[in-house]
Amino acid sequence: MKKFFFNFIFIVLLTLPLDLFCQNLERLIYDQKDSANNYYLALTPRSGNIQGVQVLFLSFNNPEDVLPETRLPNVAYANDILTIIASLDTSLFADDAIVARISKILNHVVKRYSVDTSKFALGGYMYAGNIVLRYTELCYEHPEEFSVHPKAVYAIDCPVDLVELMHWCEREIKKNYFPGAVGDGKYISNALTRQLGALSSNMDKYIRVSPFYKDAQHPGNEQYLKTIPVRLYYDTDIDWELKNRRNSYYDTYIPDGSELISRLLLSGNKEAEFIASKLPGMRSNGLRNPHSWSILDETDCIQWLKQKLGVFDPRTYAPAYYLSIPQGWDLEQFRLPPDFARELPYKGIQDVRFTPGWGDVKSDEYWAYAYLLWLEQKPVINAETLQENLKAYFGGLVSRNIPVRKIPADKLVPTVTAINKIKTSDGDTETFSGTISMLDYMTQTPMVLNTVIHERKLPETDHTALFFEFSPQPRTHAIWSELEKLWTEFRLQKH
Repeated sequence: MKKFFFNFIFIVLLTLPLDLFCQNLERLIYDQKDSANNYYLALTPRSGNIQGVQVLFLSFNNPEDVLPETRLPNVAYANDILTIIASLDTSLFADDAIVARISKILNHVVKRYSVDTSKFALGGYMYAGNIVLRYTELCYEHPEEFSVHPKAVYAIDCPVDLVELMHWCEREIKKNYFPGAVGDGKYISNALTRQLGALSSNMDKYIRVSPFYKDAQHPGNEQYLKTIPVRLYYDTDIDWELKNRRNSYYDTYIPDGSELISRLLLSGNKEAEFIASKLPGMRSNGLRNPHSWSILDETDCIQWLKQKLGVFDPRTYAPAYYLSIPQGWDLEQFRLPPDFARELPYKGIQDVRFTPGWGDVKSDEYWAYAYLLWLEQKPVINAETLQENLKAYFGGLVSRNIPVRKIPADKLVPTVTAINKIKTSDGDTETFSGTISMLDYMTQTPMVLNTVIHERKLPETDHTALFFEFSPQPRTHAIWSELEKLWTEFRLQKH
């Protein structure tokens, strides 16, 4: 594969077992006071380039219990999303202690992985679902108190109304049909009564900690979700519920979940979604159970998260510019900084064009290619920064290929760059040229790449265009005309 050194392959590793990713799976303690319980699991992306974070919370189970039940971590692993899995112990609602616990976990993740605090999404399973919904509401109700403000939140089989959860407990106990539901009803009602008091005399306490109260006459806590993408997942197979549990819809969490989404839509939140499971809920032991992680379609969910978190996807990338693709040339696009040179100060998109003979050592087009850096945040561009960043870029390429190509130490040479400002080309803000002396890891011999670099500041956009042309051929060779043509034809798209 000619572009071996680039991180460009989009693969959803949905069918692969998680043990293939064990080298990326970590167990991290976030509070040394109780290392046995205060830890989370972290699965870093395949590329090593974290573009977003999903934090999965559950109650009444350990983080490890999630791994056999869903492939959410697997799919995230292949899509540049860091997955965090944490337990909230036996918590049923977002009290002060649990809110502090979640904040401590999120802050630990930010510090441990140096991730962008604006790239977090929260997910919760069953009772942890109502907790992450309420936590997200609090983040936007009191933004000054939280360092991470989730960009999206989703919950799986979640009771969104704690008042109605107490009524559910009463119905299941009275119905006395399915032992599991009866046991849950007794446990939950006793726990909530012990912590919040009797419902009849402490309604305000239940409403305060609940993400939603369906009988409220005015907007309640859910108003703080009106600008946040929200998804609620449920198994809506009522025929199975009636036959196996003697449950009508009113004996499930579905009516309250659908009402919450309805209220959010009415409030103007066009990104609130009720997701009915396409497949029946199944546990990893093969038993049918509507309370299952499997009611969530992992691939669809991760693609949704990528969109909401702004994670780059070359399949859906619609550039604001035109950069031609000559016949026979290859294309690649990926997010900056690349995984092999994370120290680069650039943020944006790298858009690459490879000549047909790029990987053919016998061709005059060998190592001839060009790429556009579509840069955000108006970085400083000069000969010194270009020289430093090209050294990091190509040094990273070489280092990445040493182990996979089994290059012996005596073949290695230092990467040396020399960049100078030259006469400004028409349309450029600045123009540069220079050389990159490096190891050609395909032939395992020293090589000098010549380069021309065009900078164009675009006041009509919030981006800078930085275009690089490379070839080991002298500047008099015809290949440079082909590379230069890409830049002369470059233009902004008209919308």
